[in-house]
Amino acid sequence: MNEEMIFRQWKTWRGMIIKLLDKMSEEEADQMPAPFRNSIRWNAGHLATGIDSFVSKSLDTEPFLPERYKELFASGTSPQNWEGEVPSLEELKQVLRDQPDQIEHVTAGKLDSKLLEPFLGMETLGEVLAFMISHDALHLGTMSAIRKTIKIQ
Repeated sequence: MNEEMIFRQWKTWRGMIIKLLDKMSEEEADQMPAPFRNSIRWNAGHLATGIDSFVSKSLDTEPFLPERYKELFASGTSPQNWEGEVPSLEELKQVLRDQPDQIEHVTAGKLDSKLLEPFLGMETLGEVLAFMISHDALHLGTMSAIRKTIKIQ
C-alpha cells in the first residue's frame, strides 16, 4: 500500500472541502434544506470525527478530538438535537486541515496492520484510510448539494 499516495489524495479532497467551507457563512453552514437531514457544519464535523474515532480505536490510542465531537457528529446524530456549544466553522476548518498530517504521523508504517475487527469487509488500516478518501468525497458532494439548494431557495 502506497502511504504517500493515500495521504496526497486525502489532502487533495480535504483541500476541496476547506475551499467550499471558506465560501460559507456560519448561518449557511447550519441550514438544513429539505430533503437533507443534516447541515454542512454537521458533515464537516462528521468527517473529522469518523476518521479520528476509527484510527484511535484501531491503534488503541487517545483520539485527537474531544469527546464532544462524537456527541455532535457521530453517525446517527443530528443538529436538531444539539445542545450547548458547537465548534465554529473556523475550528472545524482547522481540524480538517490538521487532521491528515496528524493521522499520517500516527499511522506511518502501519497501513498493512490488521484491524482488530473487519470494517465493512476491510481488514487493514490502509484499506480503511483509502476508504475514508471516498467518505470525504461523498460528504463533499452532499455539502455542495446542500449549498446549491440553499442558494436556490
